Amino acid sequence: MMFLTRFLVACVLAISSTALPAGQNSASNLSASNLSASNPAATTPRLVKIFTATINLENFQAPIPIQGGQRLVAKVNGGSLRGQALTGTIIGGISVIDIINGGQTIVNAIRSFGSTIDGTPFLIEENGIGSQADNFARLVLSIGGRQANLANQFLFTEASLSADRKVVSTTGYQLVDR
Repeated sequence: MMFLTRFLVACVLAISSTALPAGQNSASNLSASNLSASNPAATTPRLVKIFTATINLENFQAPIPIQGGQRLVAKVNGGSLRGQALTGTIIGGISVIDIINGGQTIVNAIRSFGSTIDGTPFLIEENGIGSQADNFARLVLSIGGRQANLANQFLFTEASLSADRKVVSTTGYQLVDR
């Protein structure tokens, strides 16, 4: 979890040029402490767990050869989201998983859709990289209703793919100020 927090802070600093002190143009020469020292109003972001999800995969097509490995494409056949910020059912979607470097690196893209317990439709777009056991992804959520505020948030997931490649288990986080 500490690695994920540091990674996310570095990402936010790298993409948020308005948070950089004058004369600084790279997250590589910043730390949370010198950012706070140069800007007393700055806060270190933190992660808040907003849901856990299970995504069921089926019908993998035959592996597609790609440079350095293979691409697996599967149908998303249901699943669930459980959490304070988001609870619902995943109806369907598609998963594209690139397995490269002899299985050491997994690059994933999952698009899934469904509805919350109050009937609000959603679309989740997840793009990540990591290993089969530990994969980090940026999450884009298209949703309305009482969860509409999540559509404009910086969301991440930490995901793992089961050994039989039939289930993706995901924990979703929101990056927030203190």
